[in-house]
Amino acid sequence: MTETVPTQTERAPIFQVVGWGFLAGILAGLGMLLTMALLRMLLGWPTPTELIFDRVFPLITVELFIKSLAMAGGYTPLKLQGVFGALAGQLVVAGIGGVIYALYLRARSSDSKLPNERGLVDQRGWLLVVPGVLAATGLVVALLWPTLLTNYRGYPPPTARAVAVFEMLISFSVCGFGIMLLHELLKRPRAPVAAERQAPIRTHSAARRRFLAVGIGAACAVVLGATLRRLFAVGTFSYDGREYSGPKVQKITPIRPDDEFYQVSKNLVDPDIAVDSWRLDIIGQVENPRVYTFADLTAMPAVEQETTLLCISYNVGSGLCSNALWKGVPLPTLLAQVKPKPDVTTVLFYAADGYYETFRIEKAMEPTTLVAYEMNGEPLPRRHGYPLRMIVPGLYGEKNPKWLTRIELLNNQDARLRRRRGCGFYKEQGWGREGDVIPTTSRIDAPLVTGDHFDTPFKVGQKTELRGIAFGGDRGISQVEISSDWGATWEPAVISQPGTKISWSLWTYEWTPTDQGETELIVRATDGNGSPQIPEYRYSVPDGGTGWHRVKARVSA
Repeated sequence: MTETVPTQTERAPIFQVVGWGFLAGILAGLGMLLTMALLRMLLGWPTPTELIFDRVFPLITVELFIKSLAMAGGYTPLKLQGVFGALAGQLVVAGIGGVIYALYLRARSSDSKLPNERGLVDQRGWLLVVPGVLAATGLVVALLWPTLLTNYRGYPPPTARAVAVFEMLISFSVCGFGIMLLHELLKRPRAPVAAERQAPIRTHSAARRRFLAVGIGAACAVVLGATLRRLFAVGTFSYDGREYSGPKVQKITPIRPDDEFYQVSKNLVDPDIAVDSWRLDIIGQVENPRVYTFADLTAMPAVEQETTLLCISYNVGSGLCSNALWKGVPLPTLLAQVKPKPDVTTVLFYAADGYYETFRIEKAMEPTTLVAYEMNGEPLPRRHGYPLRMIVPGLYGEKNPKWLTRIELLNNQDARLRRRRGCGFYKEQGWGREGDVIPTTSRIDAPLVTGDHFDTPFKVGQKTELRGIAFGGDRGISQVEISSDWGATWEPAVISQPGTKISWSLWTYEWTPTDQGETELIVRATDGNGSPQIPEYRYSVPDGGTGWHRVKARVSA
């Protein structure tokens, strides 16, 4: 049996046209995704998948986000589902592009050239593909414009935006040309009637060309899979959501050799900044806009300060809280050099990963608001914002952006135009509706606590040391108290390692049970201003957790 070869005047059935077009689009889409992945891995250029996420994420409500987390089984599974969904969606769009291309050629079949007159691709296709690539690039750029400042090598914002546009143009061009090439290999050859006797030869030739097309797509799929596995290996999936709590807690959270500082990242792969090309711009409502290199900043007089960071997702007793010694330049020092105008109300921060955050100018002018480049005596680790990040005592971790690239000073009119006043990446989603100031919190870390109970029982008459932390935002801690009888009575704990006003304190308490059975140990703290910790429990979503840490204890004879 041999395949029937249509004559020059015949048209292939519509379902064949659509089928070959869709397959050509899918295979070309694999080449496009491979191009995007390689540019991301080798050059740090952002992929449309990441830019779409950053564009959409702040627009969904925090309630929908938490519901999605619960359905996915956590933030990492949600990220992975989003990645696979985005990749599949882009392949489908590429497939549709292939169908449009095939139908376009079919509609122009009267202009068809004979096979031996064709080149590598059907020349008629350029009239569709070139405008299509440009239109697709323009459309995506328009939709993603606010996020195009993202660049994972830390290029200055204008350069980052140009690179993002160029990345899309390259990737979409690969897809467009791939559709032309692969469609030419896949479709059934057209031949004049006089050549019908050569149909068996032409059938074998068509099979070889189709095998070549599928082989190209398969090779792209294999290399894409390997590239995605590499990106996964260096991605945030292994450490995003890491907590620091339990008996191991120290005054200064270790960052070497095993990074134990708590971790939260919106990214699939965190930035890997090329410090030689990195710059910090300070612009906006200032008299003297400035651009700083990393060398400029490290040459300025620096300060060191111990500061605790706490995530707005911190629930009572959880571990999304850590303490470190930070070194850098006070933000007021930099602002003095650029001379803010009198009507400045808000400071807007941009990061290399597309993150943005704001807070009031009054907070920016506090001497402890730090532009930091060292952590615990070492350069900032990559995952903690190398080369530069903000340290803003007293405000939730979301207000401390990492991988800083730009600071913009706004007046009220600017803030309204940018729809950023009092807002940020997470704030726009609905986090921190009641404010961003960290409430006083305390926690029992030792003996080991799992859930709401101690792992091991206590014994009547046997002394046990309890240990934990207390943190008052930027107000310090003046007192820690423990109750061992369900809150009926309270006794003072010893603040064994006092913190500063902007760092946590470590406390100890020696407890000797007198009665067997079950009881509840509770810790509460008073901040440096004399205000007691809020006793009422509040879940961390969306305004941060409050309440006393309560842990059940079993006491045996």
